[in-house]
Formats: sequence, structure tokens, C-alpha cells
Amino acid sequence: MIASGEIPTSARATASAETMDSLPSLRCLRALAAVVERGSVLGAAESLNLSQPAVSRAIRDLEKALDLSLFERHHGGMLCTEVGELVAHRCRRVLHQFDRAERQLTQLQLDGHFQRLAQRLSLRHLRVLVTLAETRNERLAARRLALTQPTVSASLRDLEGRLATSLFLRTQRGLIATPGSSLLTRHVKVALREIALLQDEVTAWRGEALGRVVIGALPLTSSLLVPRAVDTLLREYPGLAVTVHEGTYDVLFEALRSGEIDVLVGVLHRIDPEEEMSQQVLLHDRLVAVTRPDHPLMEHTDLTLETLLDWPWIAPPRGTPARHSFDQQFNTLGITPPTPVVEAGNLGVIRDLLRDSDRLALISPYQVHYEVQDGHLAYLPLRLQGPPRAIGLTMREDSAPSQALRALRSALIMASRALSPTPQ
Repeated sequence: MIASGEIPTSARATASAETMDSLPSLRCLRALAAVVERGSVLGAAESLNLSQPAVSRAIRDLEKALDLSLFERHHGGMLCTEVGELVAHRCRRVLHQFDRAERQLTQLQLDGHFQRLAQRLSLRHLRVLVTLAETRNERLAARRLALTQPTVSASLRDLEGRLATSLFLRTQRGLIATPGSSLLTRHVKVALREIALLQDEVTAWRGEALGRVVIGALPLTSSLLVPRAVDTLLREYPGLAVTVHEGTYDVLFEALRSGEIDVLVGVLHRIDPEEEMSQQVLLHDRLVAVTRPDHPLMEHTDLTLETLLDWPWIAPPRGTPARHSFDQQFNTLGITPPTPVVEAGNLGVIRDLLRDSDRLALISPYQVHYEVQDGHLAYLPLRLQGPPRAIGLTMREDSAPSQALRALRSALIMASRALSPTPQ
């Protein structure tokens, strides 16, 4: 499935009521993480300030919910089984999102009580918060969650009471999230995605299915690199569910931060270490000049950017990374970039604007590979001097990514190595 623009709500981290009811509770996840860390129920009970029976019951509930044995019981303590290690890793990542939310909410110095979020909030609270942030309407949120509107309203009041702060402003246009609510919602979405990955990894461990992976593809990778990688991936893992979304860098990066996509493929950008992201270079890309095959400039062999300034140019929209790359090709030579006659980022629009005119465009060869191969567009005989761009993948940091994500990363590496070098 390939979608464009904003990530549809159906693809977001909010699960259906039926799915969410089957998920392990935060109480169970906290108990598991504590037992793994302390090596015993007694130690976990002490660290959580709970009774031993309460911790034991939480572990039993989790094992029952997952239909798994997560520990080997010994006189000296409890050791994780193989699958228990997988589950424990996801539990720690879920709880880490609440730790990050607490730290960042504290830094904002907002009114409210944001300590011990994982201890004080329930999955229903999380579901309601995320769904209200997406729908901005209690009635629509109730319909999506298969709950009554009074139940959603009561859950929101309870959540706001526990946090001692308002999470939404009520306006004629619907609910508007407060800054604290927006920050908390982002981390909650990632936590819910981690819980979903927990279930995927258990299913994969049983050999039943590999789960689901959601890819965000910037335009220059959505035409060639990502489709080839997905094709390779599905040949090896036909049971894997794959969703591909196209969009701008800002939209897709926010989706990655919020757990709505698992990996962003495109031009790599400098990212604040606080974001806890990892990046991997797949290839380097140089822009090329393209036009229609029978353009009068195609017969010239001594073209330079200086000689092309007066021709009609198509450029990416102002303020986008692609526009920066366009301008940089001219700035590198000390030339003021031309004023474009059209600003466009969609490949279909660019192709149609080029095919029946004398317009020119600078674009990634990987983006127009098939248009050139099929004879609809052609590369101008022009060698550009601007710096290459690093193309790669950006993911949330994870010391043990899911099997599906590891398989996707391998497929992207394989596909990138098979691509032809940038035309010169």
C-alpha cells in the first residue's frame, strides 16, 4: 500500500478496542521489567513497592495473555527464557518512553503531576488520549474506540485528574491539545507501537508470521529504491505486511518520532541526539538535469549551469530540503539560483510539465529512472559540481530491532547496492 501526504489515522499507532483489549497491561510490563532487572520476584516487589503476590500475579497474567513461559524458575531466582528476553526488551522500550515523557514534561515546567506515568496510567487512558488527539472530537473518538461518549469523557476527566492538568482546550472547531498533551501523546504513540511490536515478535518467534513494518519514503526513494527493497522483502517473507507512505521530510520525521512509521528512507539530515534516532547511509546521490528527449539543448556538449540560467526552470517548493539541494548546485559556483517558473515536488507533475515544453529540472536520477528508461525524459549532457547527498535510513534507536525491521534493512542495503551509479 502506498499513500501520500499526512499519515492516515487508520495507519497510526492507535489500535482498535478489540486489539487493545488483548494487549498486556502496563502493570504486567512493569512487573516483568523489574523481575528481569532484579532477578527475582522479591527484588522486583521491593523496587516496585508492591507485595510479592502482586508481582507474581502480574507475571502470571502476562504469561497467560501471551500464552508463553517467560521465565525459568530456580531456587536462586528467575531467568528469562529465549522468548522472555524478546518480551523484556520491548517492555523496557515501552517504559523508556514514559521516562522520556516525564523528563521532557518536567523540562517544560508545566503545571501538573507527571511523575510515575507508567505506574499511574492505564491502557485505556493511553487509547483515549491518542484517539482524542487524532480526532479532536469525543464523539468520533468514542466511535473509533467502540466505547460510549460518556465513557471517553469520564476517562479523559480521570486522566486529567491524575495528571492535575488540562490536556485539551475545547473550541468551536474541536479539541486542541495543550503543549503538554502533544508531547505526552507523541511518546504514548511510540509506546503503543512498541507493545504492538512485542506481539509481532512473539508471533514471529512461534513461526506464525513476521508482523508488520511501516515505511516512510521520501519522493526520491519511492520511485526505485523502496519498491525494489519491498519486492525483495516480500519474496523472502511473503507473510509480512508492509505499508509505504510518501510525504515530505517534516511529515515523515514526525511520524517516525510518534511511532506511526518504523523507518524513514531518504536524504539523511542532522538530528538532535535527544531524538534517540539511528541513521545508516545506503548510497550517495547527485542531482542531474532532465528535460524532454527532443529538447534543443540535447545536441549541445558544452553546457554549464551559467548558460542555462535564462531557460525556464522547475524547482522544488521553497523551504524544502529538495529546494536547498537545487539552490546549492548554483551557489557552489557562486551563481544566484534562477527564479523558477513552476515550483513542484510531485514527480508526475514534473514529468508532465517537462514533456511538452522547453523547461528544465534538477532531480535525483533514482527518482526519474523509469521515465528516462522508457524514453519520456532524458538527462541533459551537463555535469553538476554540487556536493552529493547521503541517502539512507533513519530509525528510532533500538539495540534489538524486530525481525521484520532487520529484514527490511537488509533488503534496502541489497537494493541500494544493485542501483546504477548516478549518471555523469
